[in-house]
Amino acid sequence: IANDIAYVRETYQDSGLTFTIEQHEDLKSHELVSLVKESEMESLSLLFDFANMINANEHPIDALKTMAPHITQVHIKDALIVKEPGGLGHKACISGQGDMPFKALLTHLICLGDDEPQVTAYGLEEEVDYYAPAFRFEDEDDNPWIPYRQMSETPLPENHLLDAPLRKEKEDAINQINHVRNVLQQIKQEANHLLNH
Repeated sequence: IANDIAYVRETYQDSGLTFTIEQHEDLKSHELVSLVKESEMESLSLLFDFANMINANEHPIDALKTMAPHITQVHIKDALIVKEPGGLGHKACISGQGDMPFKALLTHLICLGDDEPQVTAYGLEEEVDYYAPAFRFEDEDDNPWIPYRQMSETPLPENHLLDAPLRKEKEDAINQINHVRNVLQQIKQEANHLLNH
């Protein structure tokens, strides 16, 4: 990965482009931070996904604290944490019905940045029934070999049975928008209360 980042730096460092690495199930938060720091690229940052760190055997708040200085983008979703032998998997679910500490994550992310917001993009990613197994384990060393495996995916029915799941996906997306709005409203009310007392 470091070699790929070095190539990007050498090829595009004066292009005006910015680059973001998503923490995606396999690398731990401190490994991602090391990649960004060692790259010496001011235009390289991290995307924080609400659930992907689970598969790297980390929990959301801990990963957020480690990655915080380098986060510029976010994927918002909810998931159930699934205990597996020696590690953790996650099953994405309807926002508000999972194990992700939604309000705490959003509050911390909104507050990143000194004079202006550090996070410039929030993406809603409602992936109900998507399952991702454990990638990293409790008993591994500091630099484990991570074997290839097929990508995680959401099982789909046969083509002639797609209408109902597509309608449900739209309902789930609308539910997520409403859930995120409600959580943001709670955060706003708490902030106003603190400012006025």
